[in-house]
Amino acid sequence: MFQLKQLVLFILIVLMIELTVAVKDFPQILTKAYNQTLNVSSTAILTCHIRDLGEHHVTWFKHDSSTFLSYPLTVGKELFTTDKRYSISSYSTSMRESYWSLEIYQLNLSDEGTYLCQIANRRATASVPIFLHIQIPMILSPSNLYVEPGTNVKLNCSILIDNENNQSLLLPINWFFLSNQFNKTKPDDIHVRKRLINNSLHSYLIIHHAQTYHSGIWTCVYRRQRRTAKLIVEKDVLQRQRISALLSNNSQRHSSLSNCLLFIMCIVYNRLVFV
Repeated sequence: MFQLKQLVLFILIVLMIELTVAVKDFPQILTKAYNQTLNVSSTAILTCHIRDLGEHHVTWFKHDSSTFLSYPLTVGKELFTTDKRYSISSYSTSMRESYWSLEIYQLNLSDEGTYLCQIANRRATASVPIFLHIQIPMILSPSNLYVEPGTNVKLNCSILIDNENNQSLLLPINWFFLSNQFNKTKPDDIHVRKRLINNSLHSYLIIHHAQTYHSGIWTCVYRRQRRTAKLIVEKDVLQRQRISALLSNNSQRHSSLSNCLLFIMCIVYNRLVFV
């Protein structure tokens, strides 16, 4: 009985030593978890920095938040998806260092999610998550506006619509003014209108007879994107702008004239000296 216990203990020690050596020699993923935000239709390059890969394989997964399962996209340089927008590439900078990149072309909103770079065998596993966020390009115009009191103001916030995902039509564009959300209060002189033009969704903020209290920073927000515009409503603001521009032009003219006179004086001086 004593010998049997010694034998079992010996086997356990051997297994622990083998496991320790295996873990010690196991590849390292040097890349840390990070977020990457890209526009629709652009290209995502998710890169994993590996040390001492050896005979192991790098596997890329995409995590499905609805089922809490991860589906393999690539194993080594083999693709496990029929989506032709995916590709895998790798290169080495030394005998120990290598970089493995999952590339996704023509991004759409459904590509958003968590991707895992993983190395695994029966004894150990190493992985790092990369969070990919997809946004639709958004434009707010004009970005700076100076008007007289009583002027009607229109700000246009527009985004491109992803034709493959109609969910983008369901998400609203919200307007804020100095941290107050106006699409909840809706004063009588402020209106928000939504229009779909070709492949663009437009949200118009319309201020009838703008007053000085409308001056400030106006912001439109769509998902994680925000664009801001500065509105200044002030009496005689346009006249002051014209005067400022005129003074600036006069200053530039005086500067040019001074430089010209200085140049002529230098020429005259050189001629007098050398004559």
